[in-house]
Amino acid sequence: MRMRNLIIFVLTLLMLGIADNVDAQRRNKYKRRRQTNKKISHYKGGQRGFGRFQPYMFLGAQLNAGNYFGDLAPVNKASSTDISFTRPGFGFEAGYKFHNSAAVRAALNFVRVSADDFSSDPNSEEGLPRYARNLSFRNDIKEFQLGVEVSLLPNYGSVDQRLPLNLYLFFGGAVFLHDPKGQVPEFDYQSDQSGGTAAPQAGEWVSLRDLGTEGQNLGVAEPYSNVEFSIPVSVGATVRLPGTNLNASLELGFRYLFTDYIDDVSTEYVGLDQFTDPLARIMSDRSAEPTSFKGDSRELGGLQIHNGFPGGYYSSGFIGAGTDGVRRGNPGDNDMLFVTQLKIRYLITSAPKRSAKFR
Repeated sequence: MRMRNLIIFVLTLLMLGIADNVDAQRRNKYKRRRQTNKKISHYKGGQRGFGRFQPYMFLGAQLNAGNYFGDLAPVNKASSTDISFTRPGFGFEAGYKFHNSAAVRAALNFVRVSADDFSSDPNSEEGLPRYARNLSFRNDIKEFQLGVEVSLLPNYGSVDQRLPLNLYLFFGGAVFLHDPKGQVPEFDYQSDQSGGTAAPQAGEWVSLRDLGTEGQNLGVAEPYSNVEFSIPVSVGATVRLPGTNLNASLELGFRYLFTDYIDDVSTEYVGLDQFTDPLARIMSDRSAEPTSFKGDSRELGGLQIHNGFPGGYYSSGFIGAGTDGVRRGNPGDNDMLFVTQLKIRYLITSAPKRSAKFR
């Protein structure tokens, strides 16, 4: 009797143990299922393998193509900018991507812009006064910019998990150094239209700012600074180069400027008789020259009999008179700068940290 009771007691304990084990396995199964569901619910597009974004630094170099819109554009429309005056440049950048969608970057850029009134159409009402004016310039701009780059698509994980293609927007602030220059003609056509008087420093590129072509050195106008500020805004597309830590980008940029003197033209003419420096006088009004600064022949016959060109650039019937107070530029609008950049960027990654259990 005692033996039967003992056997029943042992079997009861065994059955209770088996039931408890089955219940524990069932609880663990549902716990794992809840954890998996939680991971899935927290999934974000572009996050590969649920990887956590890893910040990184980058260094880059770029080729620049510069152009501008201002007083020496063919007509008073930004779309009229003459693409033939596009000039090359270069630059360098460094930055830090601190967020899956944002990076801070700094860059040093060298950009040349230029323009020539000869590109205006003398047969159009708006192009005629610019063609008659015959001014030209080039300006080598050195720019330092700092700003934020925001990606359209977030990128999670490490550098190796970055997206193959992305779009971005850049905005920030910049300070730049500029100095518009003009090429001195071979002869002083203002004092001798026959071309018998040689111009000082003929053929050289001289600083128009230093000469004060709108009377800055005569107390007529305020001198302008060669250090200015701008607001750069750009859009770009970046491509991952497979198997490397390199990205290639194409960026289209616009600079909102706070100056109207990128081309040294803004306000009014100063009477030629007021200049004490013959070179400043020659470079202030070049409408009497029979050629453009490149040597292209100009049509002067019809220009010399006009009295009051459309737009009010001249009020004298004699080209080259430099009539005091006549409009030379458009002081109401600042100049604009456009920069297209082809970039290559190297991404600098740090060694991944190993967890304690692998040390």
